[in-house]
Amino acid sequence: MQIRTRLFTPANAHVLMVSFILGGVGALMIGLQQSLRTAEQAIRPELNVAVILQAGVTDQDAALWARGLLSTDPEIAAVNFVSREQALQKAQGNPALVKSLLLLRENPFPASVILTYNDRAWLERPEPALAFKALPQVQEIRWDPEARSVFRSLRQWRAWLARLTTFALLMLFIWCFFGIYRFLMMKASVAQLFIQLGIGLIGGSLAVTTWGLALRGIGNDAALYKPAPLSFWPLLTAMMAALATFGWQVSDEN
Repeated sequence: MQIRTRLFTPANAHVLMVSFILGGVGALMIGLQQSLRTAEQAIRPELNVAVILQAGVTDQDAALWARGLLSTDPEIAAVNFVSREQALQKAQGNPALVKSLLLLRENPFPASVILTYNDRAWLERPEPALAFKALPQVQEIRWDPEARSVFRSLRQWRAWLARLTTFALLMLFIWCFFGIYRFLMMKASVAQLFIQLGIGLIGGSLAVTTWGLALRGIGNDAALYKPAPLSFWPLLTAMMAALATFGWQVSDEN
């Protein structure tokens, strides 16, 4: 009965409301981070550079040149060599080109190298493979500027959201010190502290559940961006909010 009396008070109702709101904000932040990360992973396969070699470069020389590329640029993550024969076989799989290729006596396709770069090259360089343009073996360099632009935008949004989240957590930590100070000054019992944290946990759980149900109501795709039922950060945010509000008092004035 004593526990029930402690739980169902106007002050605890306010704590539950604050925990619910801040837990919902934490769930929103995680959902945004997950959606941006998913979009970034979806665009990443488009971030490749195709280096088309001169027609006079043999496959043996092209393969030897490709093997040395990893040592020339530290931002290259992977090198995939495509011989002239492989390029021809791939083109023969296109029904629109089969008849034209049958009329040719020689293989018209040059060897090429597919380069995969680290994120730094796409974010900081004007062109990822700019250093290779002047090489005598290179005929043409192809990459998708639009994909790089989308990737940069997504990364900038993720960085901005991370800074905002860090600032919000810092403010919440500072706010928690006031709650700890009130706990020490009031010489409250540990049981009261655990009750306060339990209310915050309930508020955070309600926020995560509500956020998940709201996204599921929008559609199955949106539900992919909801936090897990036992997501750590929204629950932690709600419990910190509960700790920060320790000692709140609500009185009715007649």
